[in-house]
Amino acid sequence: MEEFEDVIKKRFNDASFEFRARAFREFLRAPVRTFKESPTVKDYVEINDGELESMLSESETHDMQKPDPSDKTQILFVDDRIVTIPDDLSRKGIKVLDYLSAVSGDDSELKQFLNSYTGSDREEYIINAAWKNGYVIYIPPSLRDITVNVESFLDACQPNAAKNIIVCGEDSSVTINDGYRSYGAGTGVHGRTVYIYLGKRAKLKYNYLQEKEKGILDIAFVKSFLSDFAEFTFYHVNRGSSRVLFSNTSYMVGEGTTFKTFGISYTDVDQKFDIRDSSFQTGIATSADIKVRGVVKGRSLTIHRGNIDIEEKSIKSNGFYDSRILLLSKEGYANSKPGLIIRNNNTKSKHASSISNLDREQVFYLRSRGIPETVARSMLTEGFLMANLENVSSEILIEKVHAYSEEIIHERES
Repeated sequence: MEEFEDVIKKRFNDASFEFRARAFREFLRAPVRTFKESPTVKDYVEINDGELESMLSESETHDMQKPDPSDKTQILFVDDRIVTIPDDLSRKGIKVLDYLSAVSGDDSELKQFLNSYTGSDREEYIINAAWKNGYVIYIPPSLRDITVNVESFLDACQPNAAKNIIVCGEDSSVTINDGYRSYGAGTGVHGRTVYIYLGKRAKLKYNYLQEKEKGILDIAFVKSFLSDFAEFTFYHVNRGSSRVLFSNTSYMVGEGTTFKTFGISYTDVDQKFDIRDSSFQTGIATSADIKVRGVVKGRSLTIHRGNIDIEEKSIKSNGFYDSRILLLSKEGYANSKPGLIIRNNNTKSKHASSISNLDREQVFYLRSRGIPETVARSMLTEGFLMANLENVSSEILIEKVHAYSEEIIHERES
């Protein structure tokens, strides 16, 4: 263990070393699961320790063309640093800085959030030990109706780990559009944690898009911590990368908190996605509503997992989980594993899941109106996904889902 900590200290000798070392010890202690997830497979998305530990390695430099920071209206994060920050954010009192600067600085408002949580999963622990940088966004109290746009680009052939923090002060109201893409081609391992803290009565709409090159292994943990009467609405869309482990958990510790998730996953060819959405409710009168939809094409695989966990003291609460997957290929595979953990009888909770093909009668109806079969399949697929974007504020997510559905027109399924 000392040898590994020496490596961490040599490569990441910064103000967060003790936090990194603690996270890495947790990674070493976390047991590796030996039993199979199902009779046919051990893991739906295979991730070995060699791939995880690659995030601890030093990245090489390349002469590859990087994204042009010409758009000054968004926070642009390229590889290990912030390239642009819109001027109007600072005028409004919003703090935006890279994680390394935040850790080394003396901002007491941010310090309490930076190294307070090491994680709960093996993959999360190693990201929190190996992160190279990330962004920190602080929304001051009572600042309302603000939109922040973030774009992150990573080298597809290099391993990378990032740690991001979003803090919304009391009575604030903000929309954050957060996009993750890659440049070049390669099979790098990209890991990140996004920790979101909402003060009392804060409201956050968070729109997340992952659209990286197909060779990448993408691991993401989004954890939100909600204070009294905070409201968190989360729209996430996963389309890129060859393998994806995406975990979204809300810790609803405050009274009267609200957590809504609307997720979309779209896999094709031989992609493998593990999408996890859960709530952990400890406050009184909390409300969680999770709806996840997926489309499976080609030889790809998608599994949806979701837990509604309502603890004993979380009385007068409710929690709902709904997973639906559309299977568009005979060679594709889909699975859904919802779960309820209810520890008091003064609450409401339920879960539902379905895996189905396109309705033949609906396809026939559209074809009888002169619409070609591929166009009909595309229209029905888009309608299936768009049900989760009815109230989204992001035009980009809507445009992307429309584009994904249109792929059916150009590539007929077997």
